[in-house]
Amino acid sequence: MDKNYNGIVIFGEMGAGKDALAAEFGAIKENSRIYNIGILCREMMKIAKVNPSWRGLERYIGQTTADKLREMDVNIMCDYILALIYERGQRKYGWDNAGLEGEDFNRAILEQLSAMRKDELSIIVGGRTMEDLEYWRGKNFLIVGVKVSEEIRRSRLISRDGERVVKNSSSTHNTEADVPRIVDELSDEIIYNDGTLKDLRNAAEELLYKYNL
Repeated sequence: MDKNYNGIVIFGEMGAGKDALAAEFGAIKENSRIYNIGILCREMMKIAKVNPSWRGLERYIGQTTADKLREMDVNIMCDYILALIYERGQRKYGWDNAGLEGEDFNRAILEQLSAMRKDELSIIVGGRTMEDLEYWRGKNFLIVGVKVSEEIRRSRLISRDGERVVKNSSSTHNTEADVPRIVDELSDEIIYNDGTLKDLRNAAEELLYKYNL
């Protein structure tokens, strides 16, 4: 592929294997660094460990936290991840965007992401909304969808989170509703994850080779 991407962002439904795919990319590429859009939500989910009234409601906590954050700014969770990447470059290259606005700011960010690509392959996990898609596409990231059969997806969720958590999760929640269309219709590439980890590794290797990442 002629186009040079600044990184990869992975979209997929709950239990599709987004983290597993990111881990395979990471195992193949030594300079990769994984970021999770939902990290702030996952941190909040930890309260169920010390407050029994929240047990089994971890996914509800995460989804509600995402709602509240996006009420502040629809892109705030993506901005947080971009800030983590930017700070790594800032420490190395001494960037300072404080005086930039508008197109000058956007141009600087794209140039800085391109520079960071020489240092790391940024792999962003957990894209869910149309806004997430447009955000990272605008930052020149490859959009990768992960797809899995419903039976396997549910089995993996129960194995990972427990049946009670899965029962209390909503695949129609607004943080999940856009995902099927994004994966099926708007991704640059779709990886099917019904097979083994070896199958997933092979698919990851093929994608990295195809896009020279």
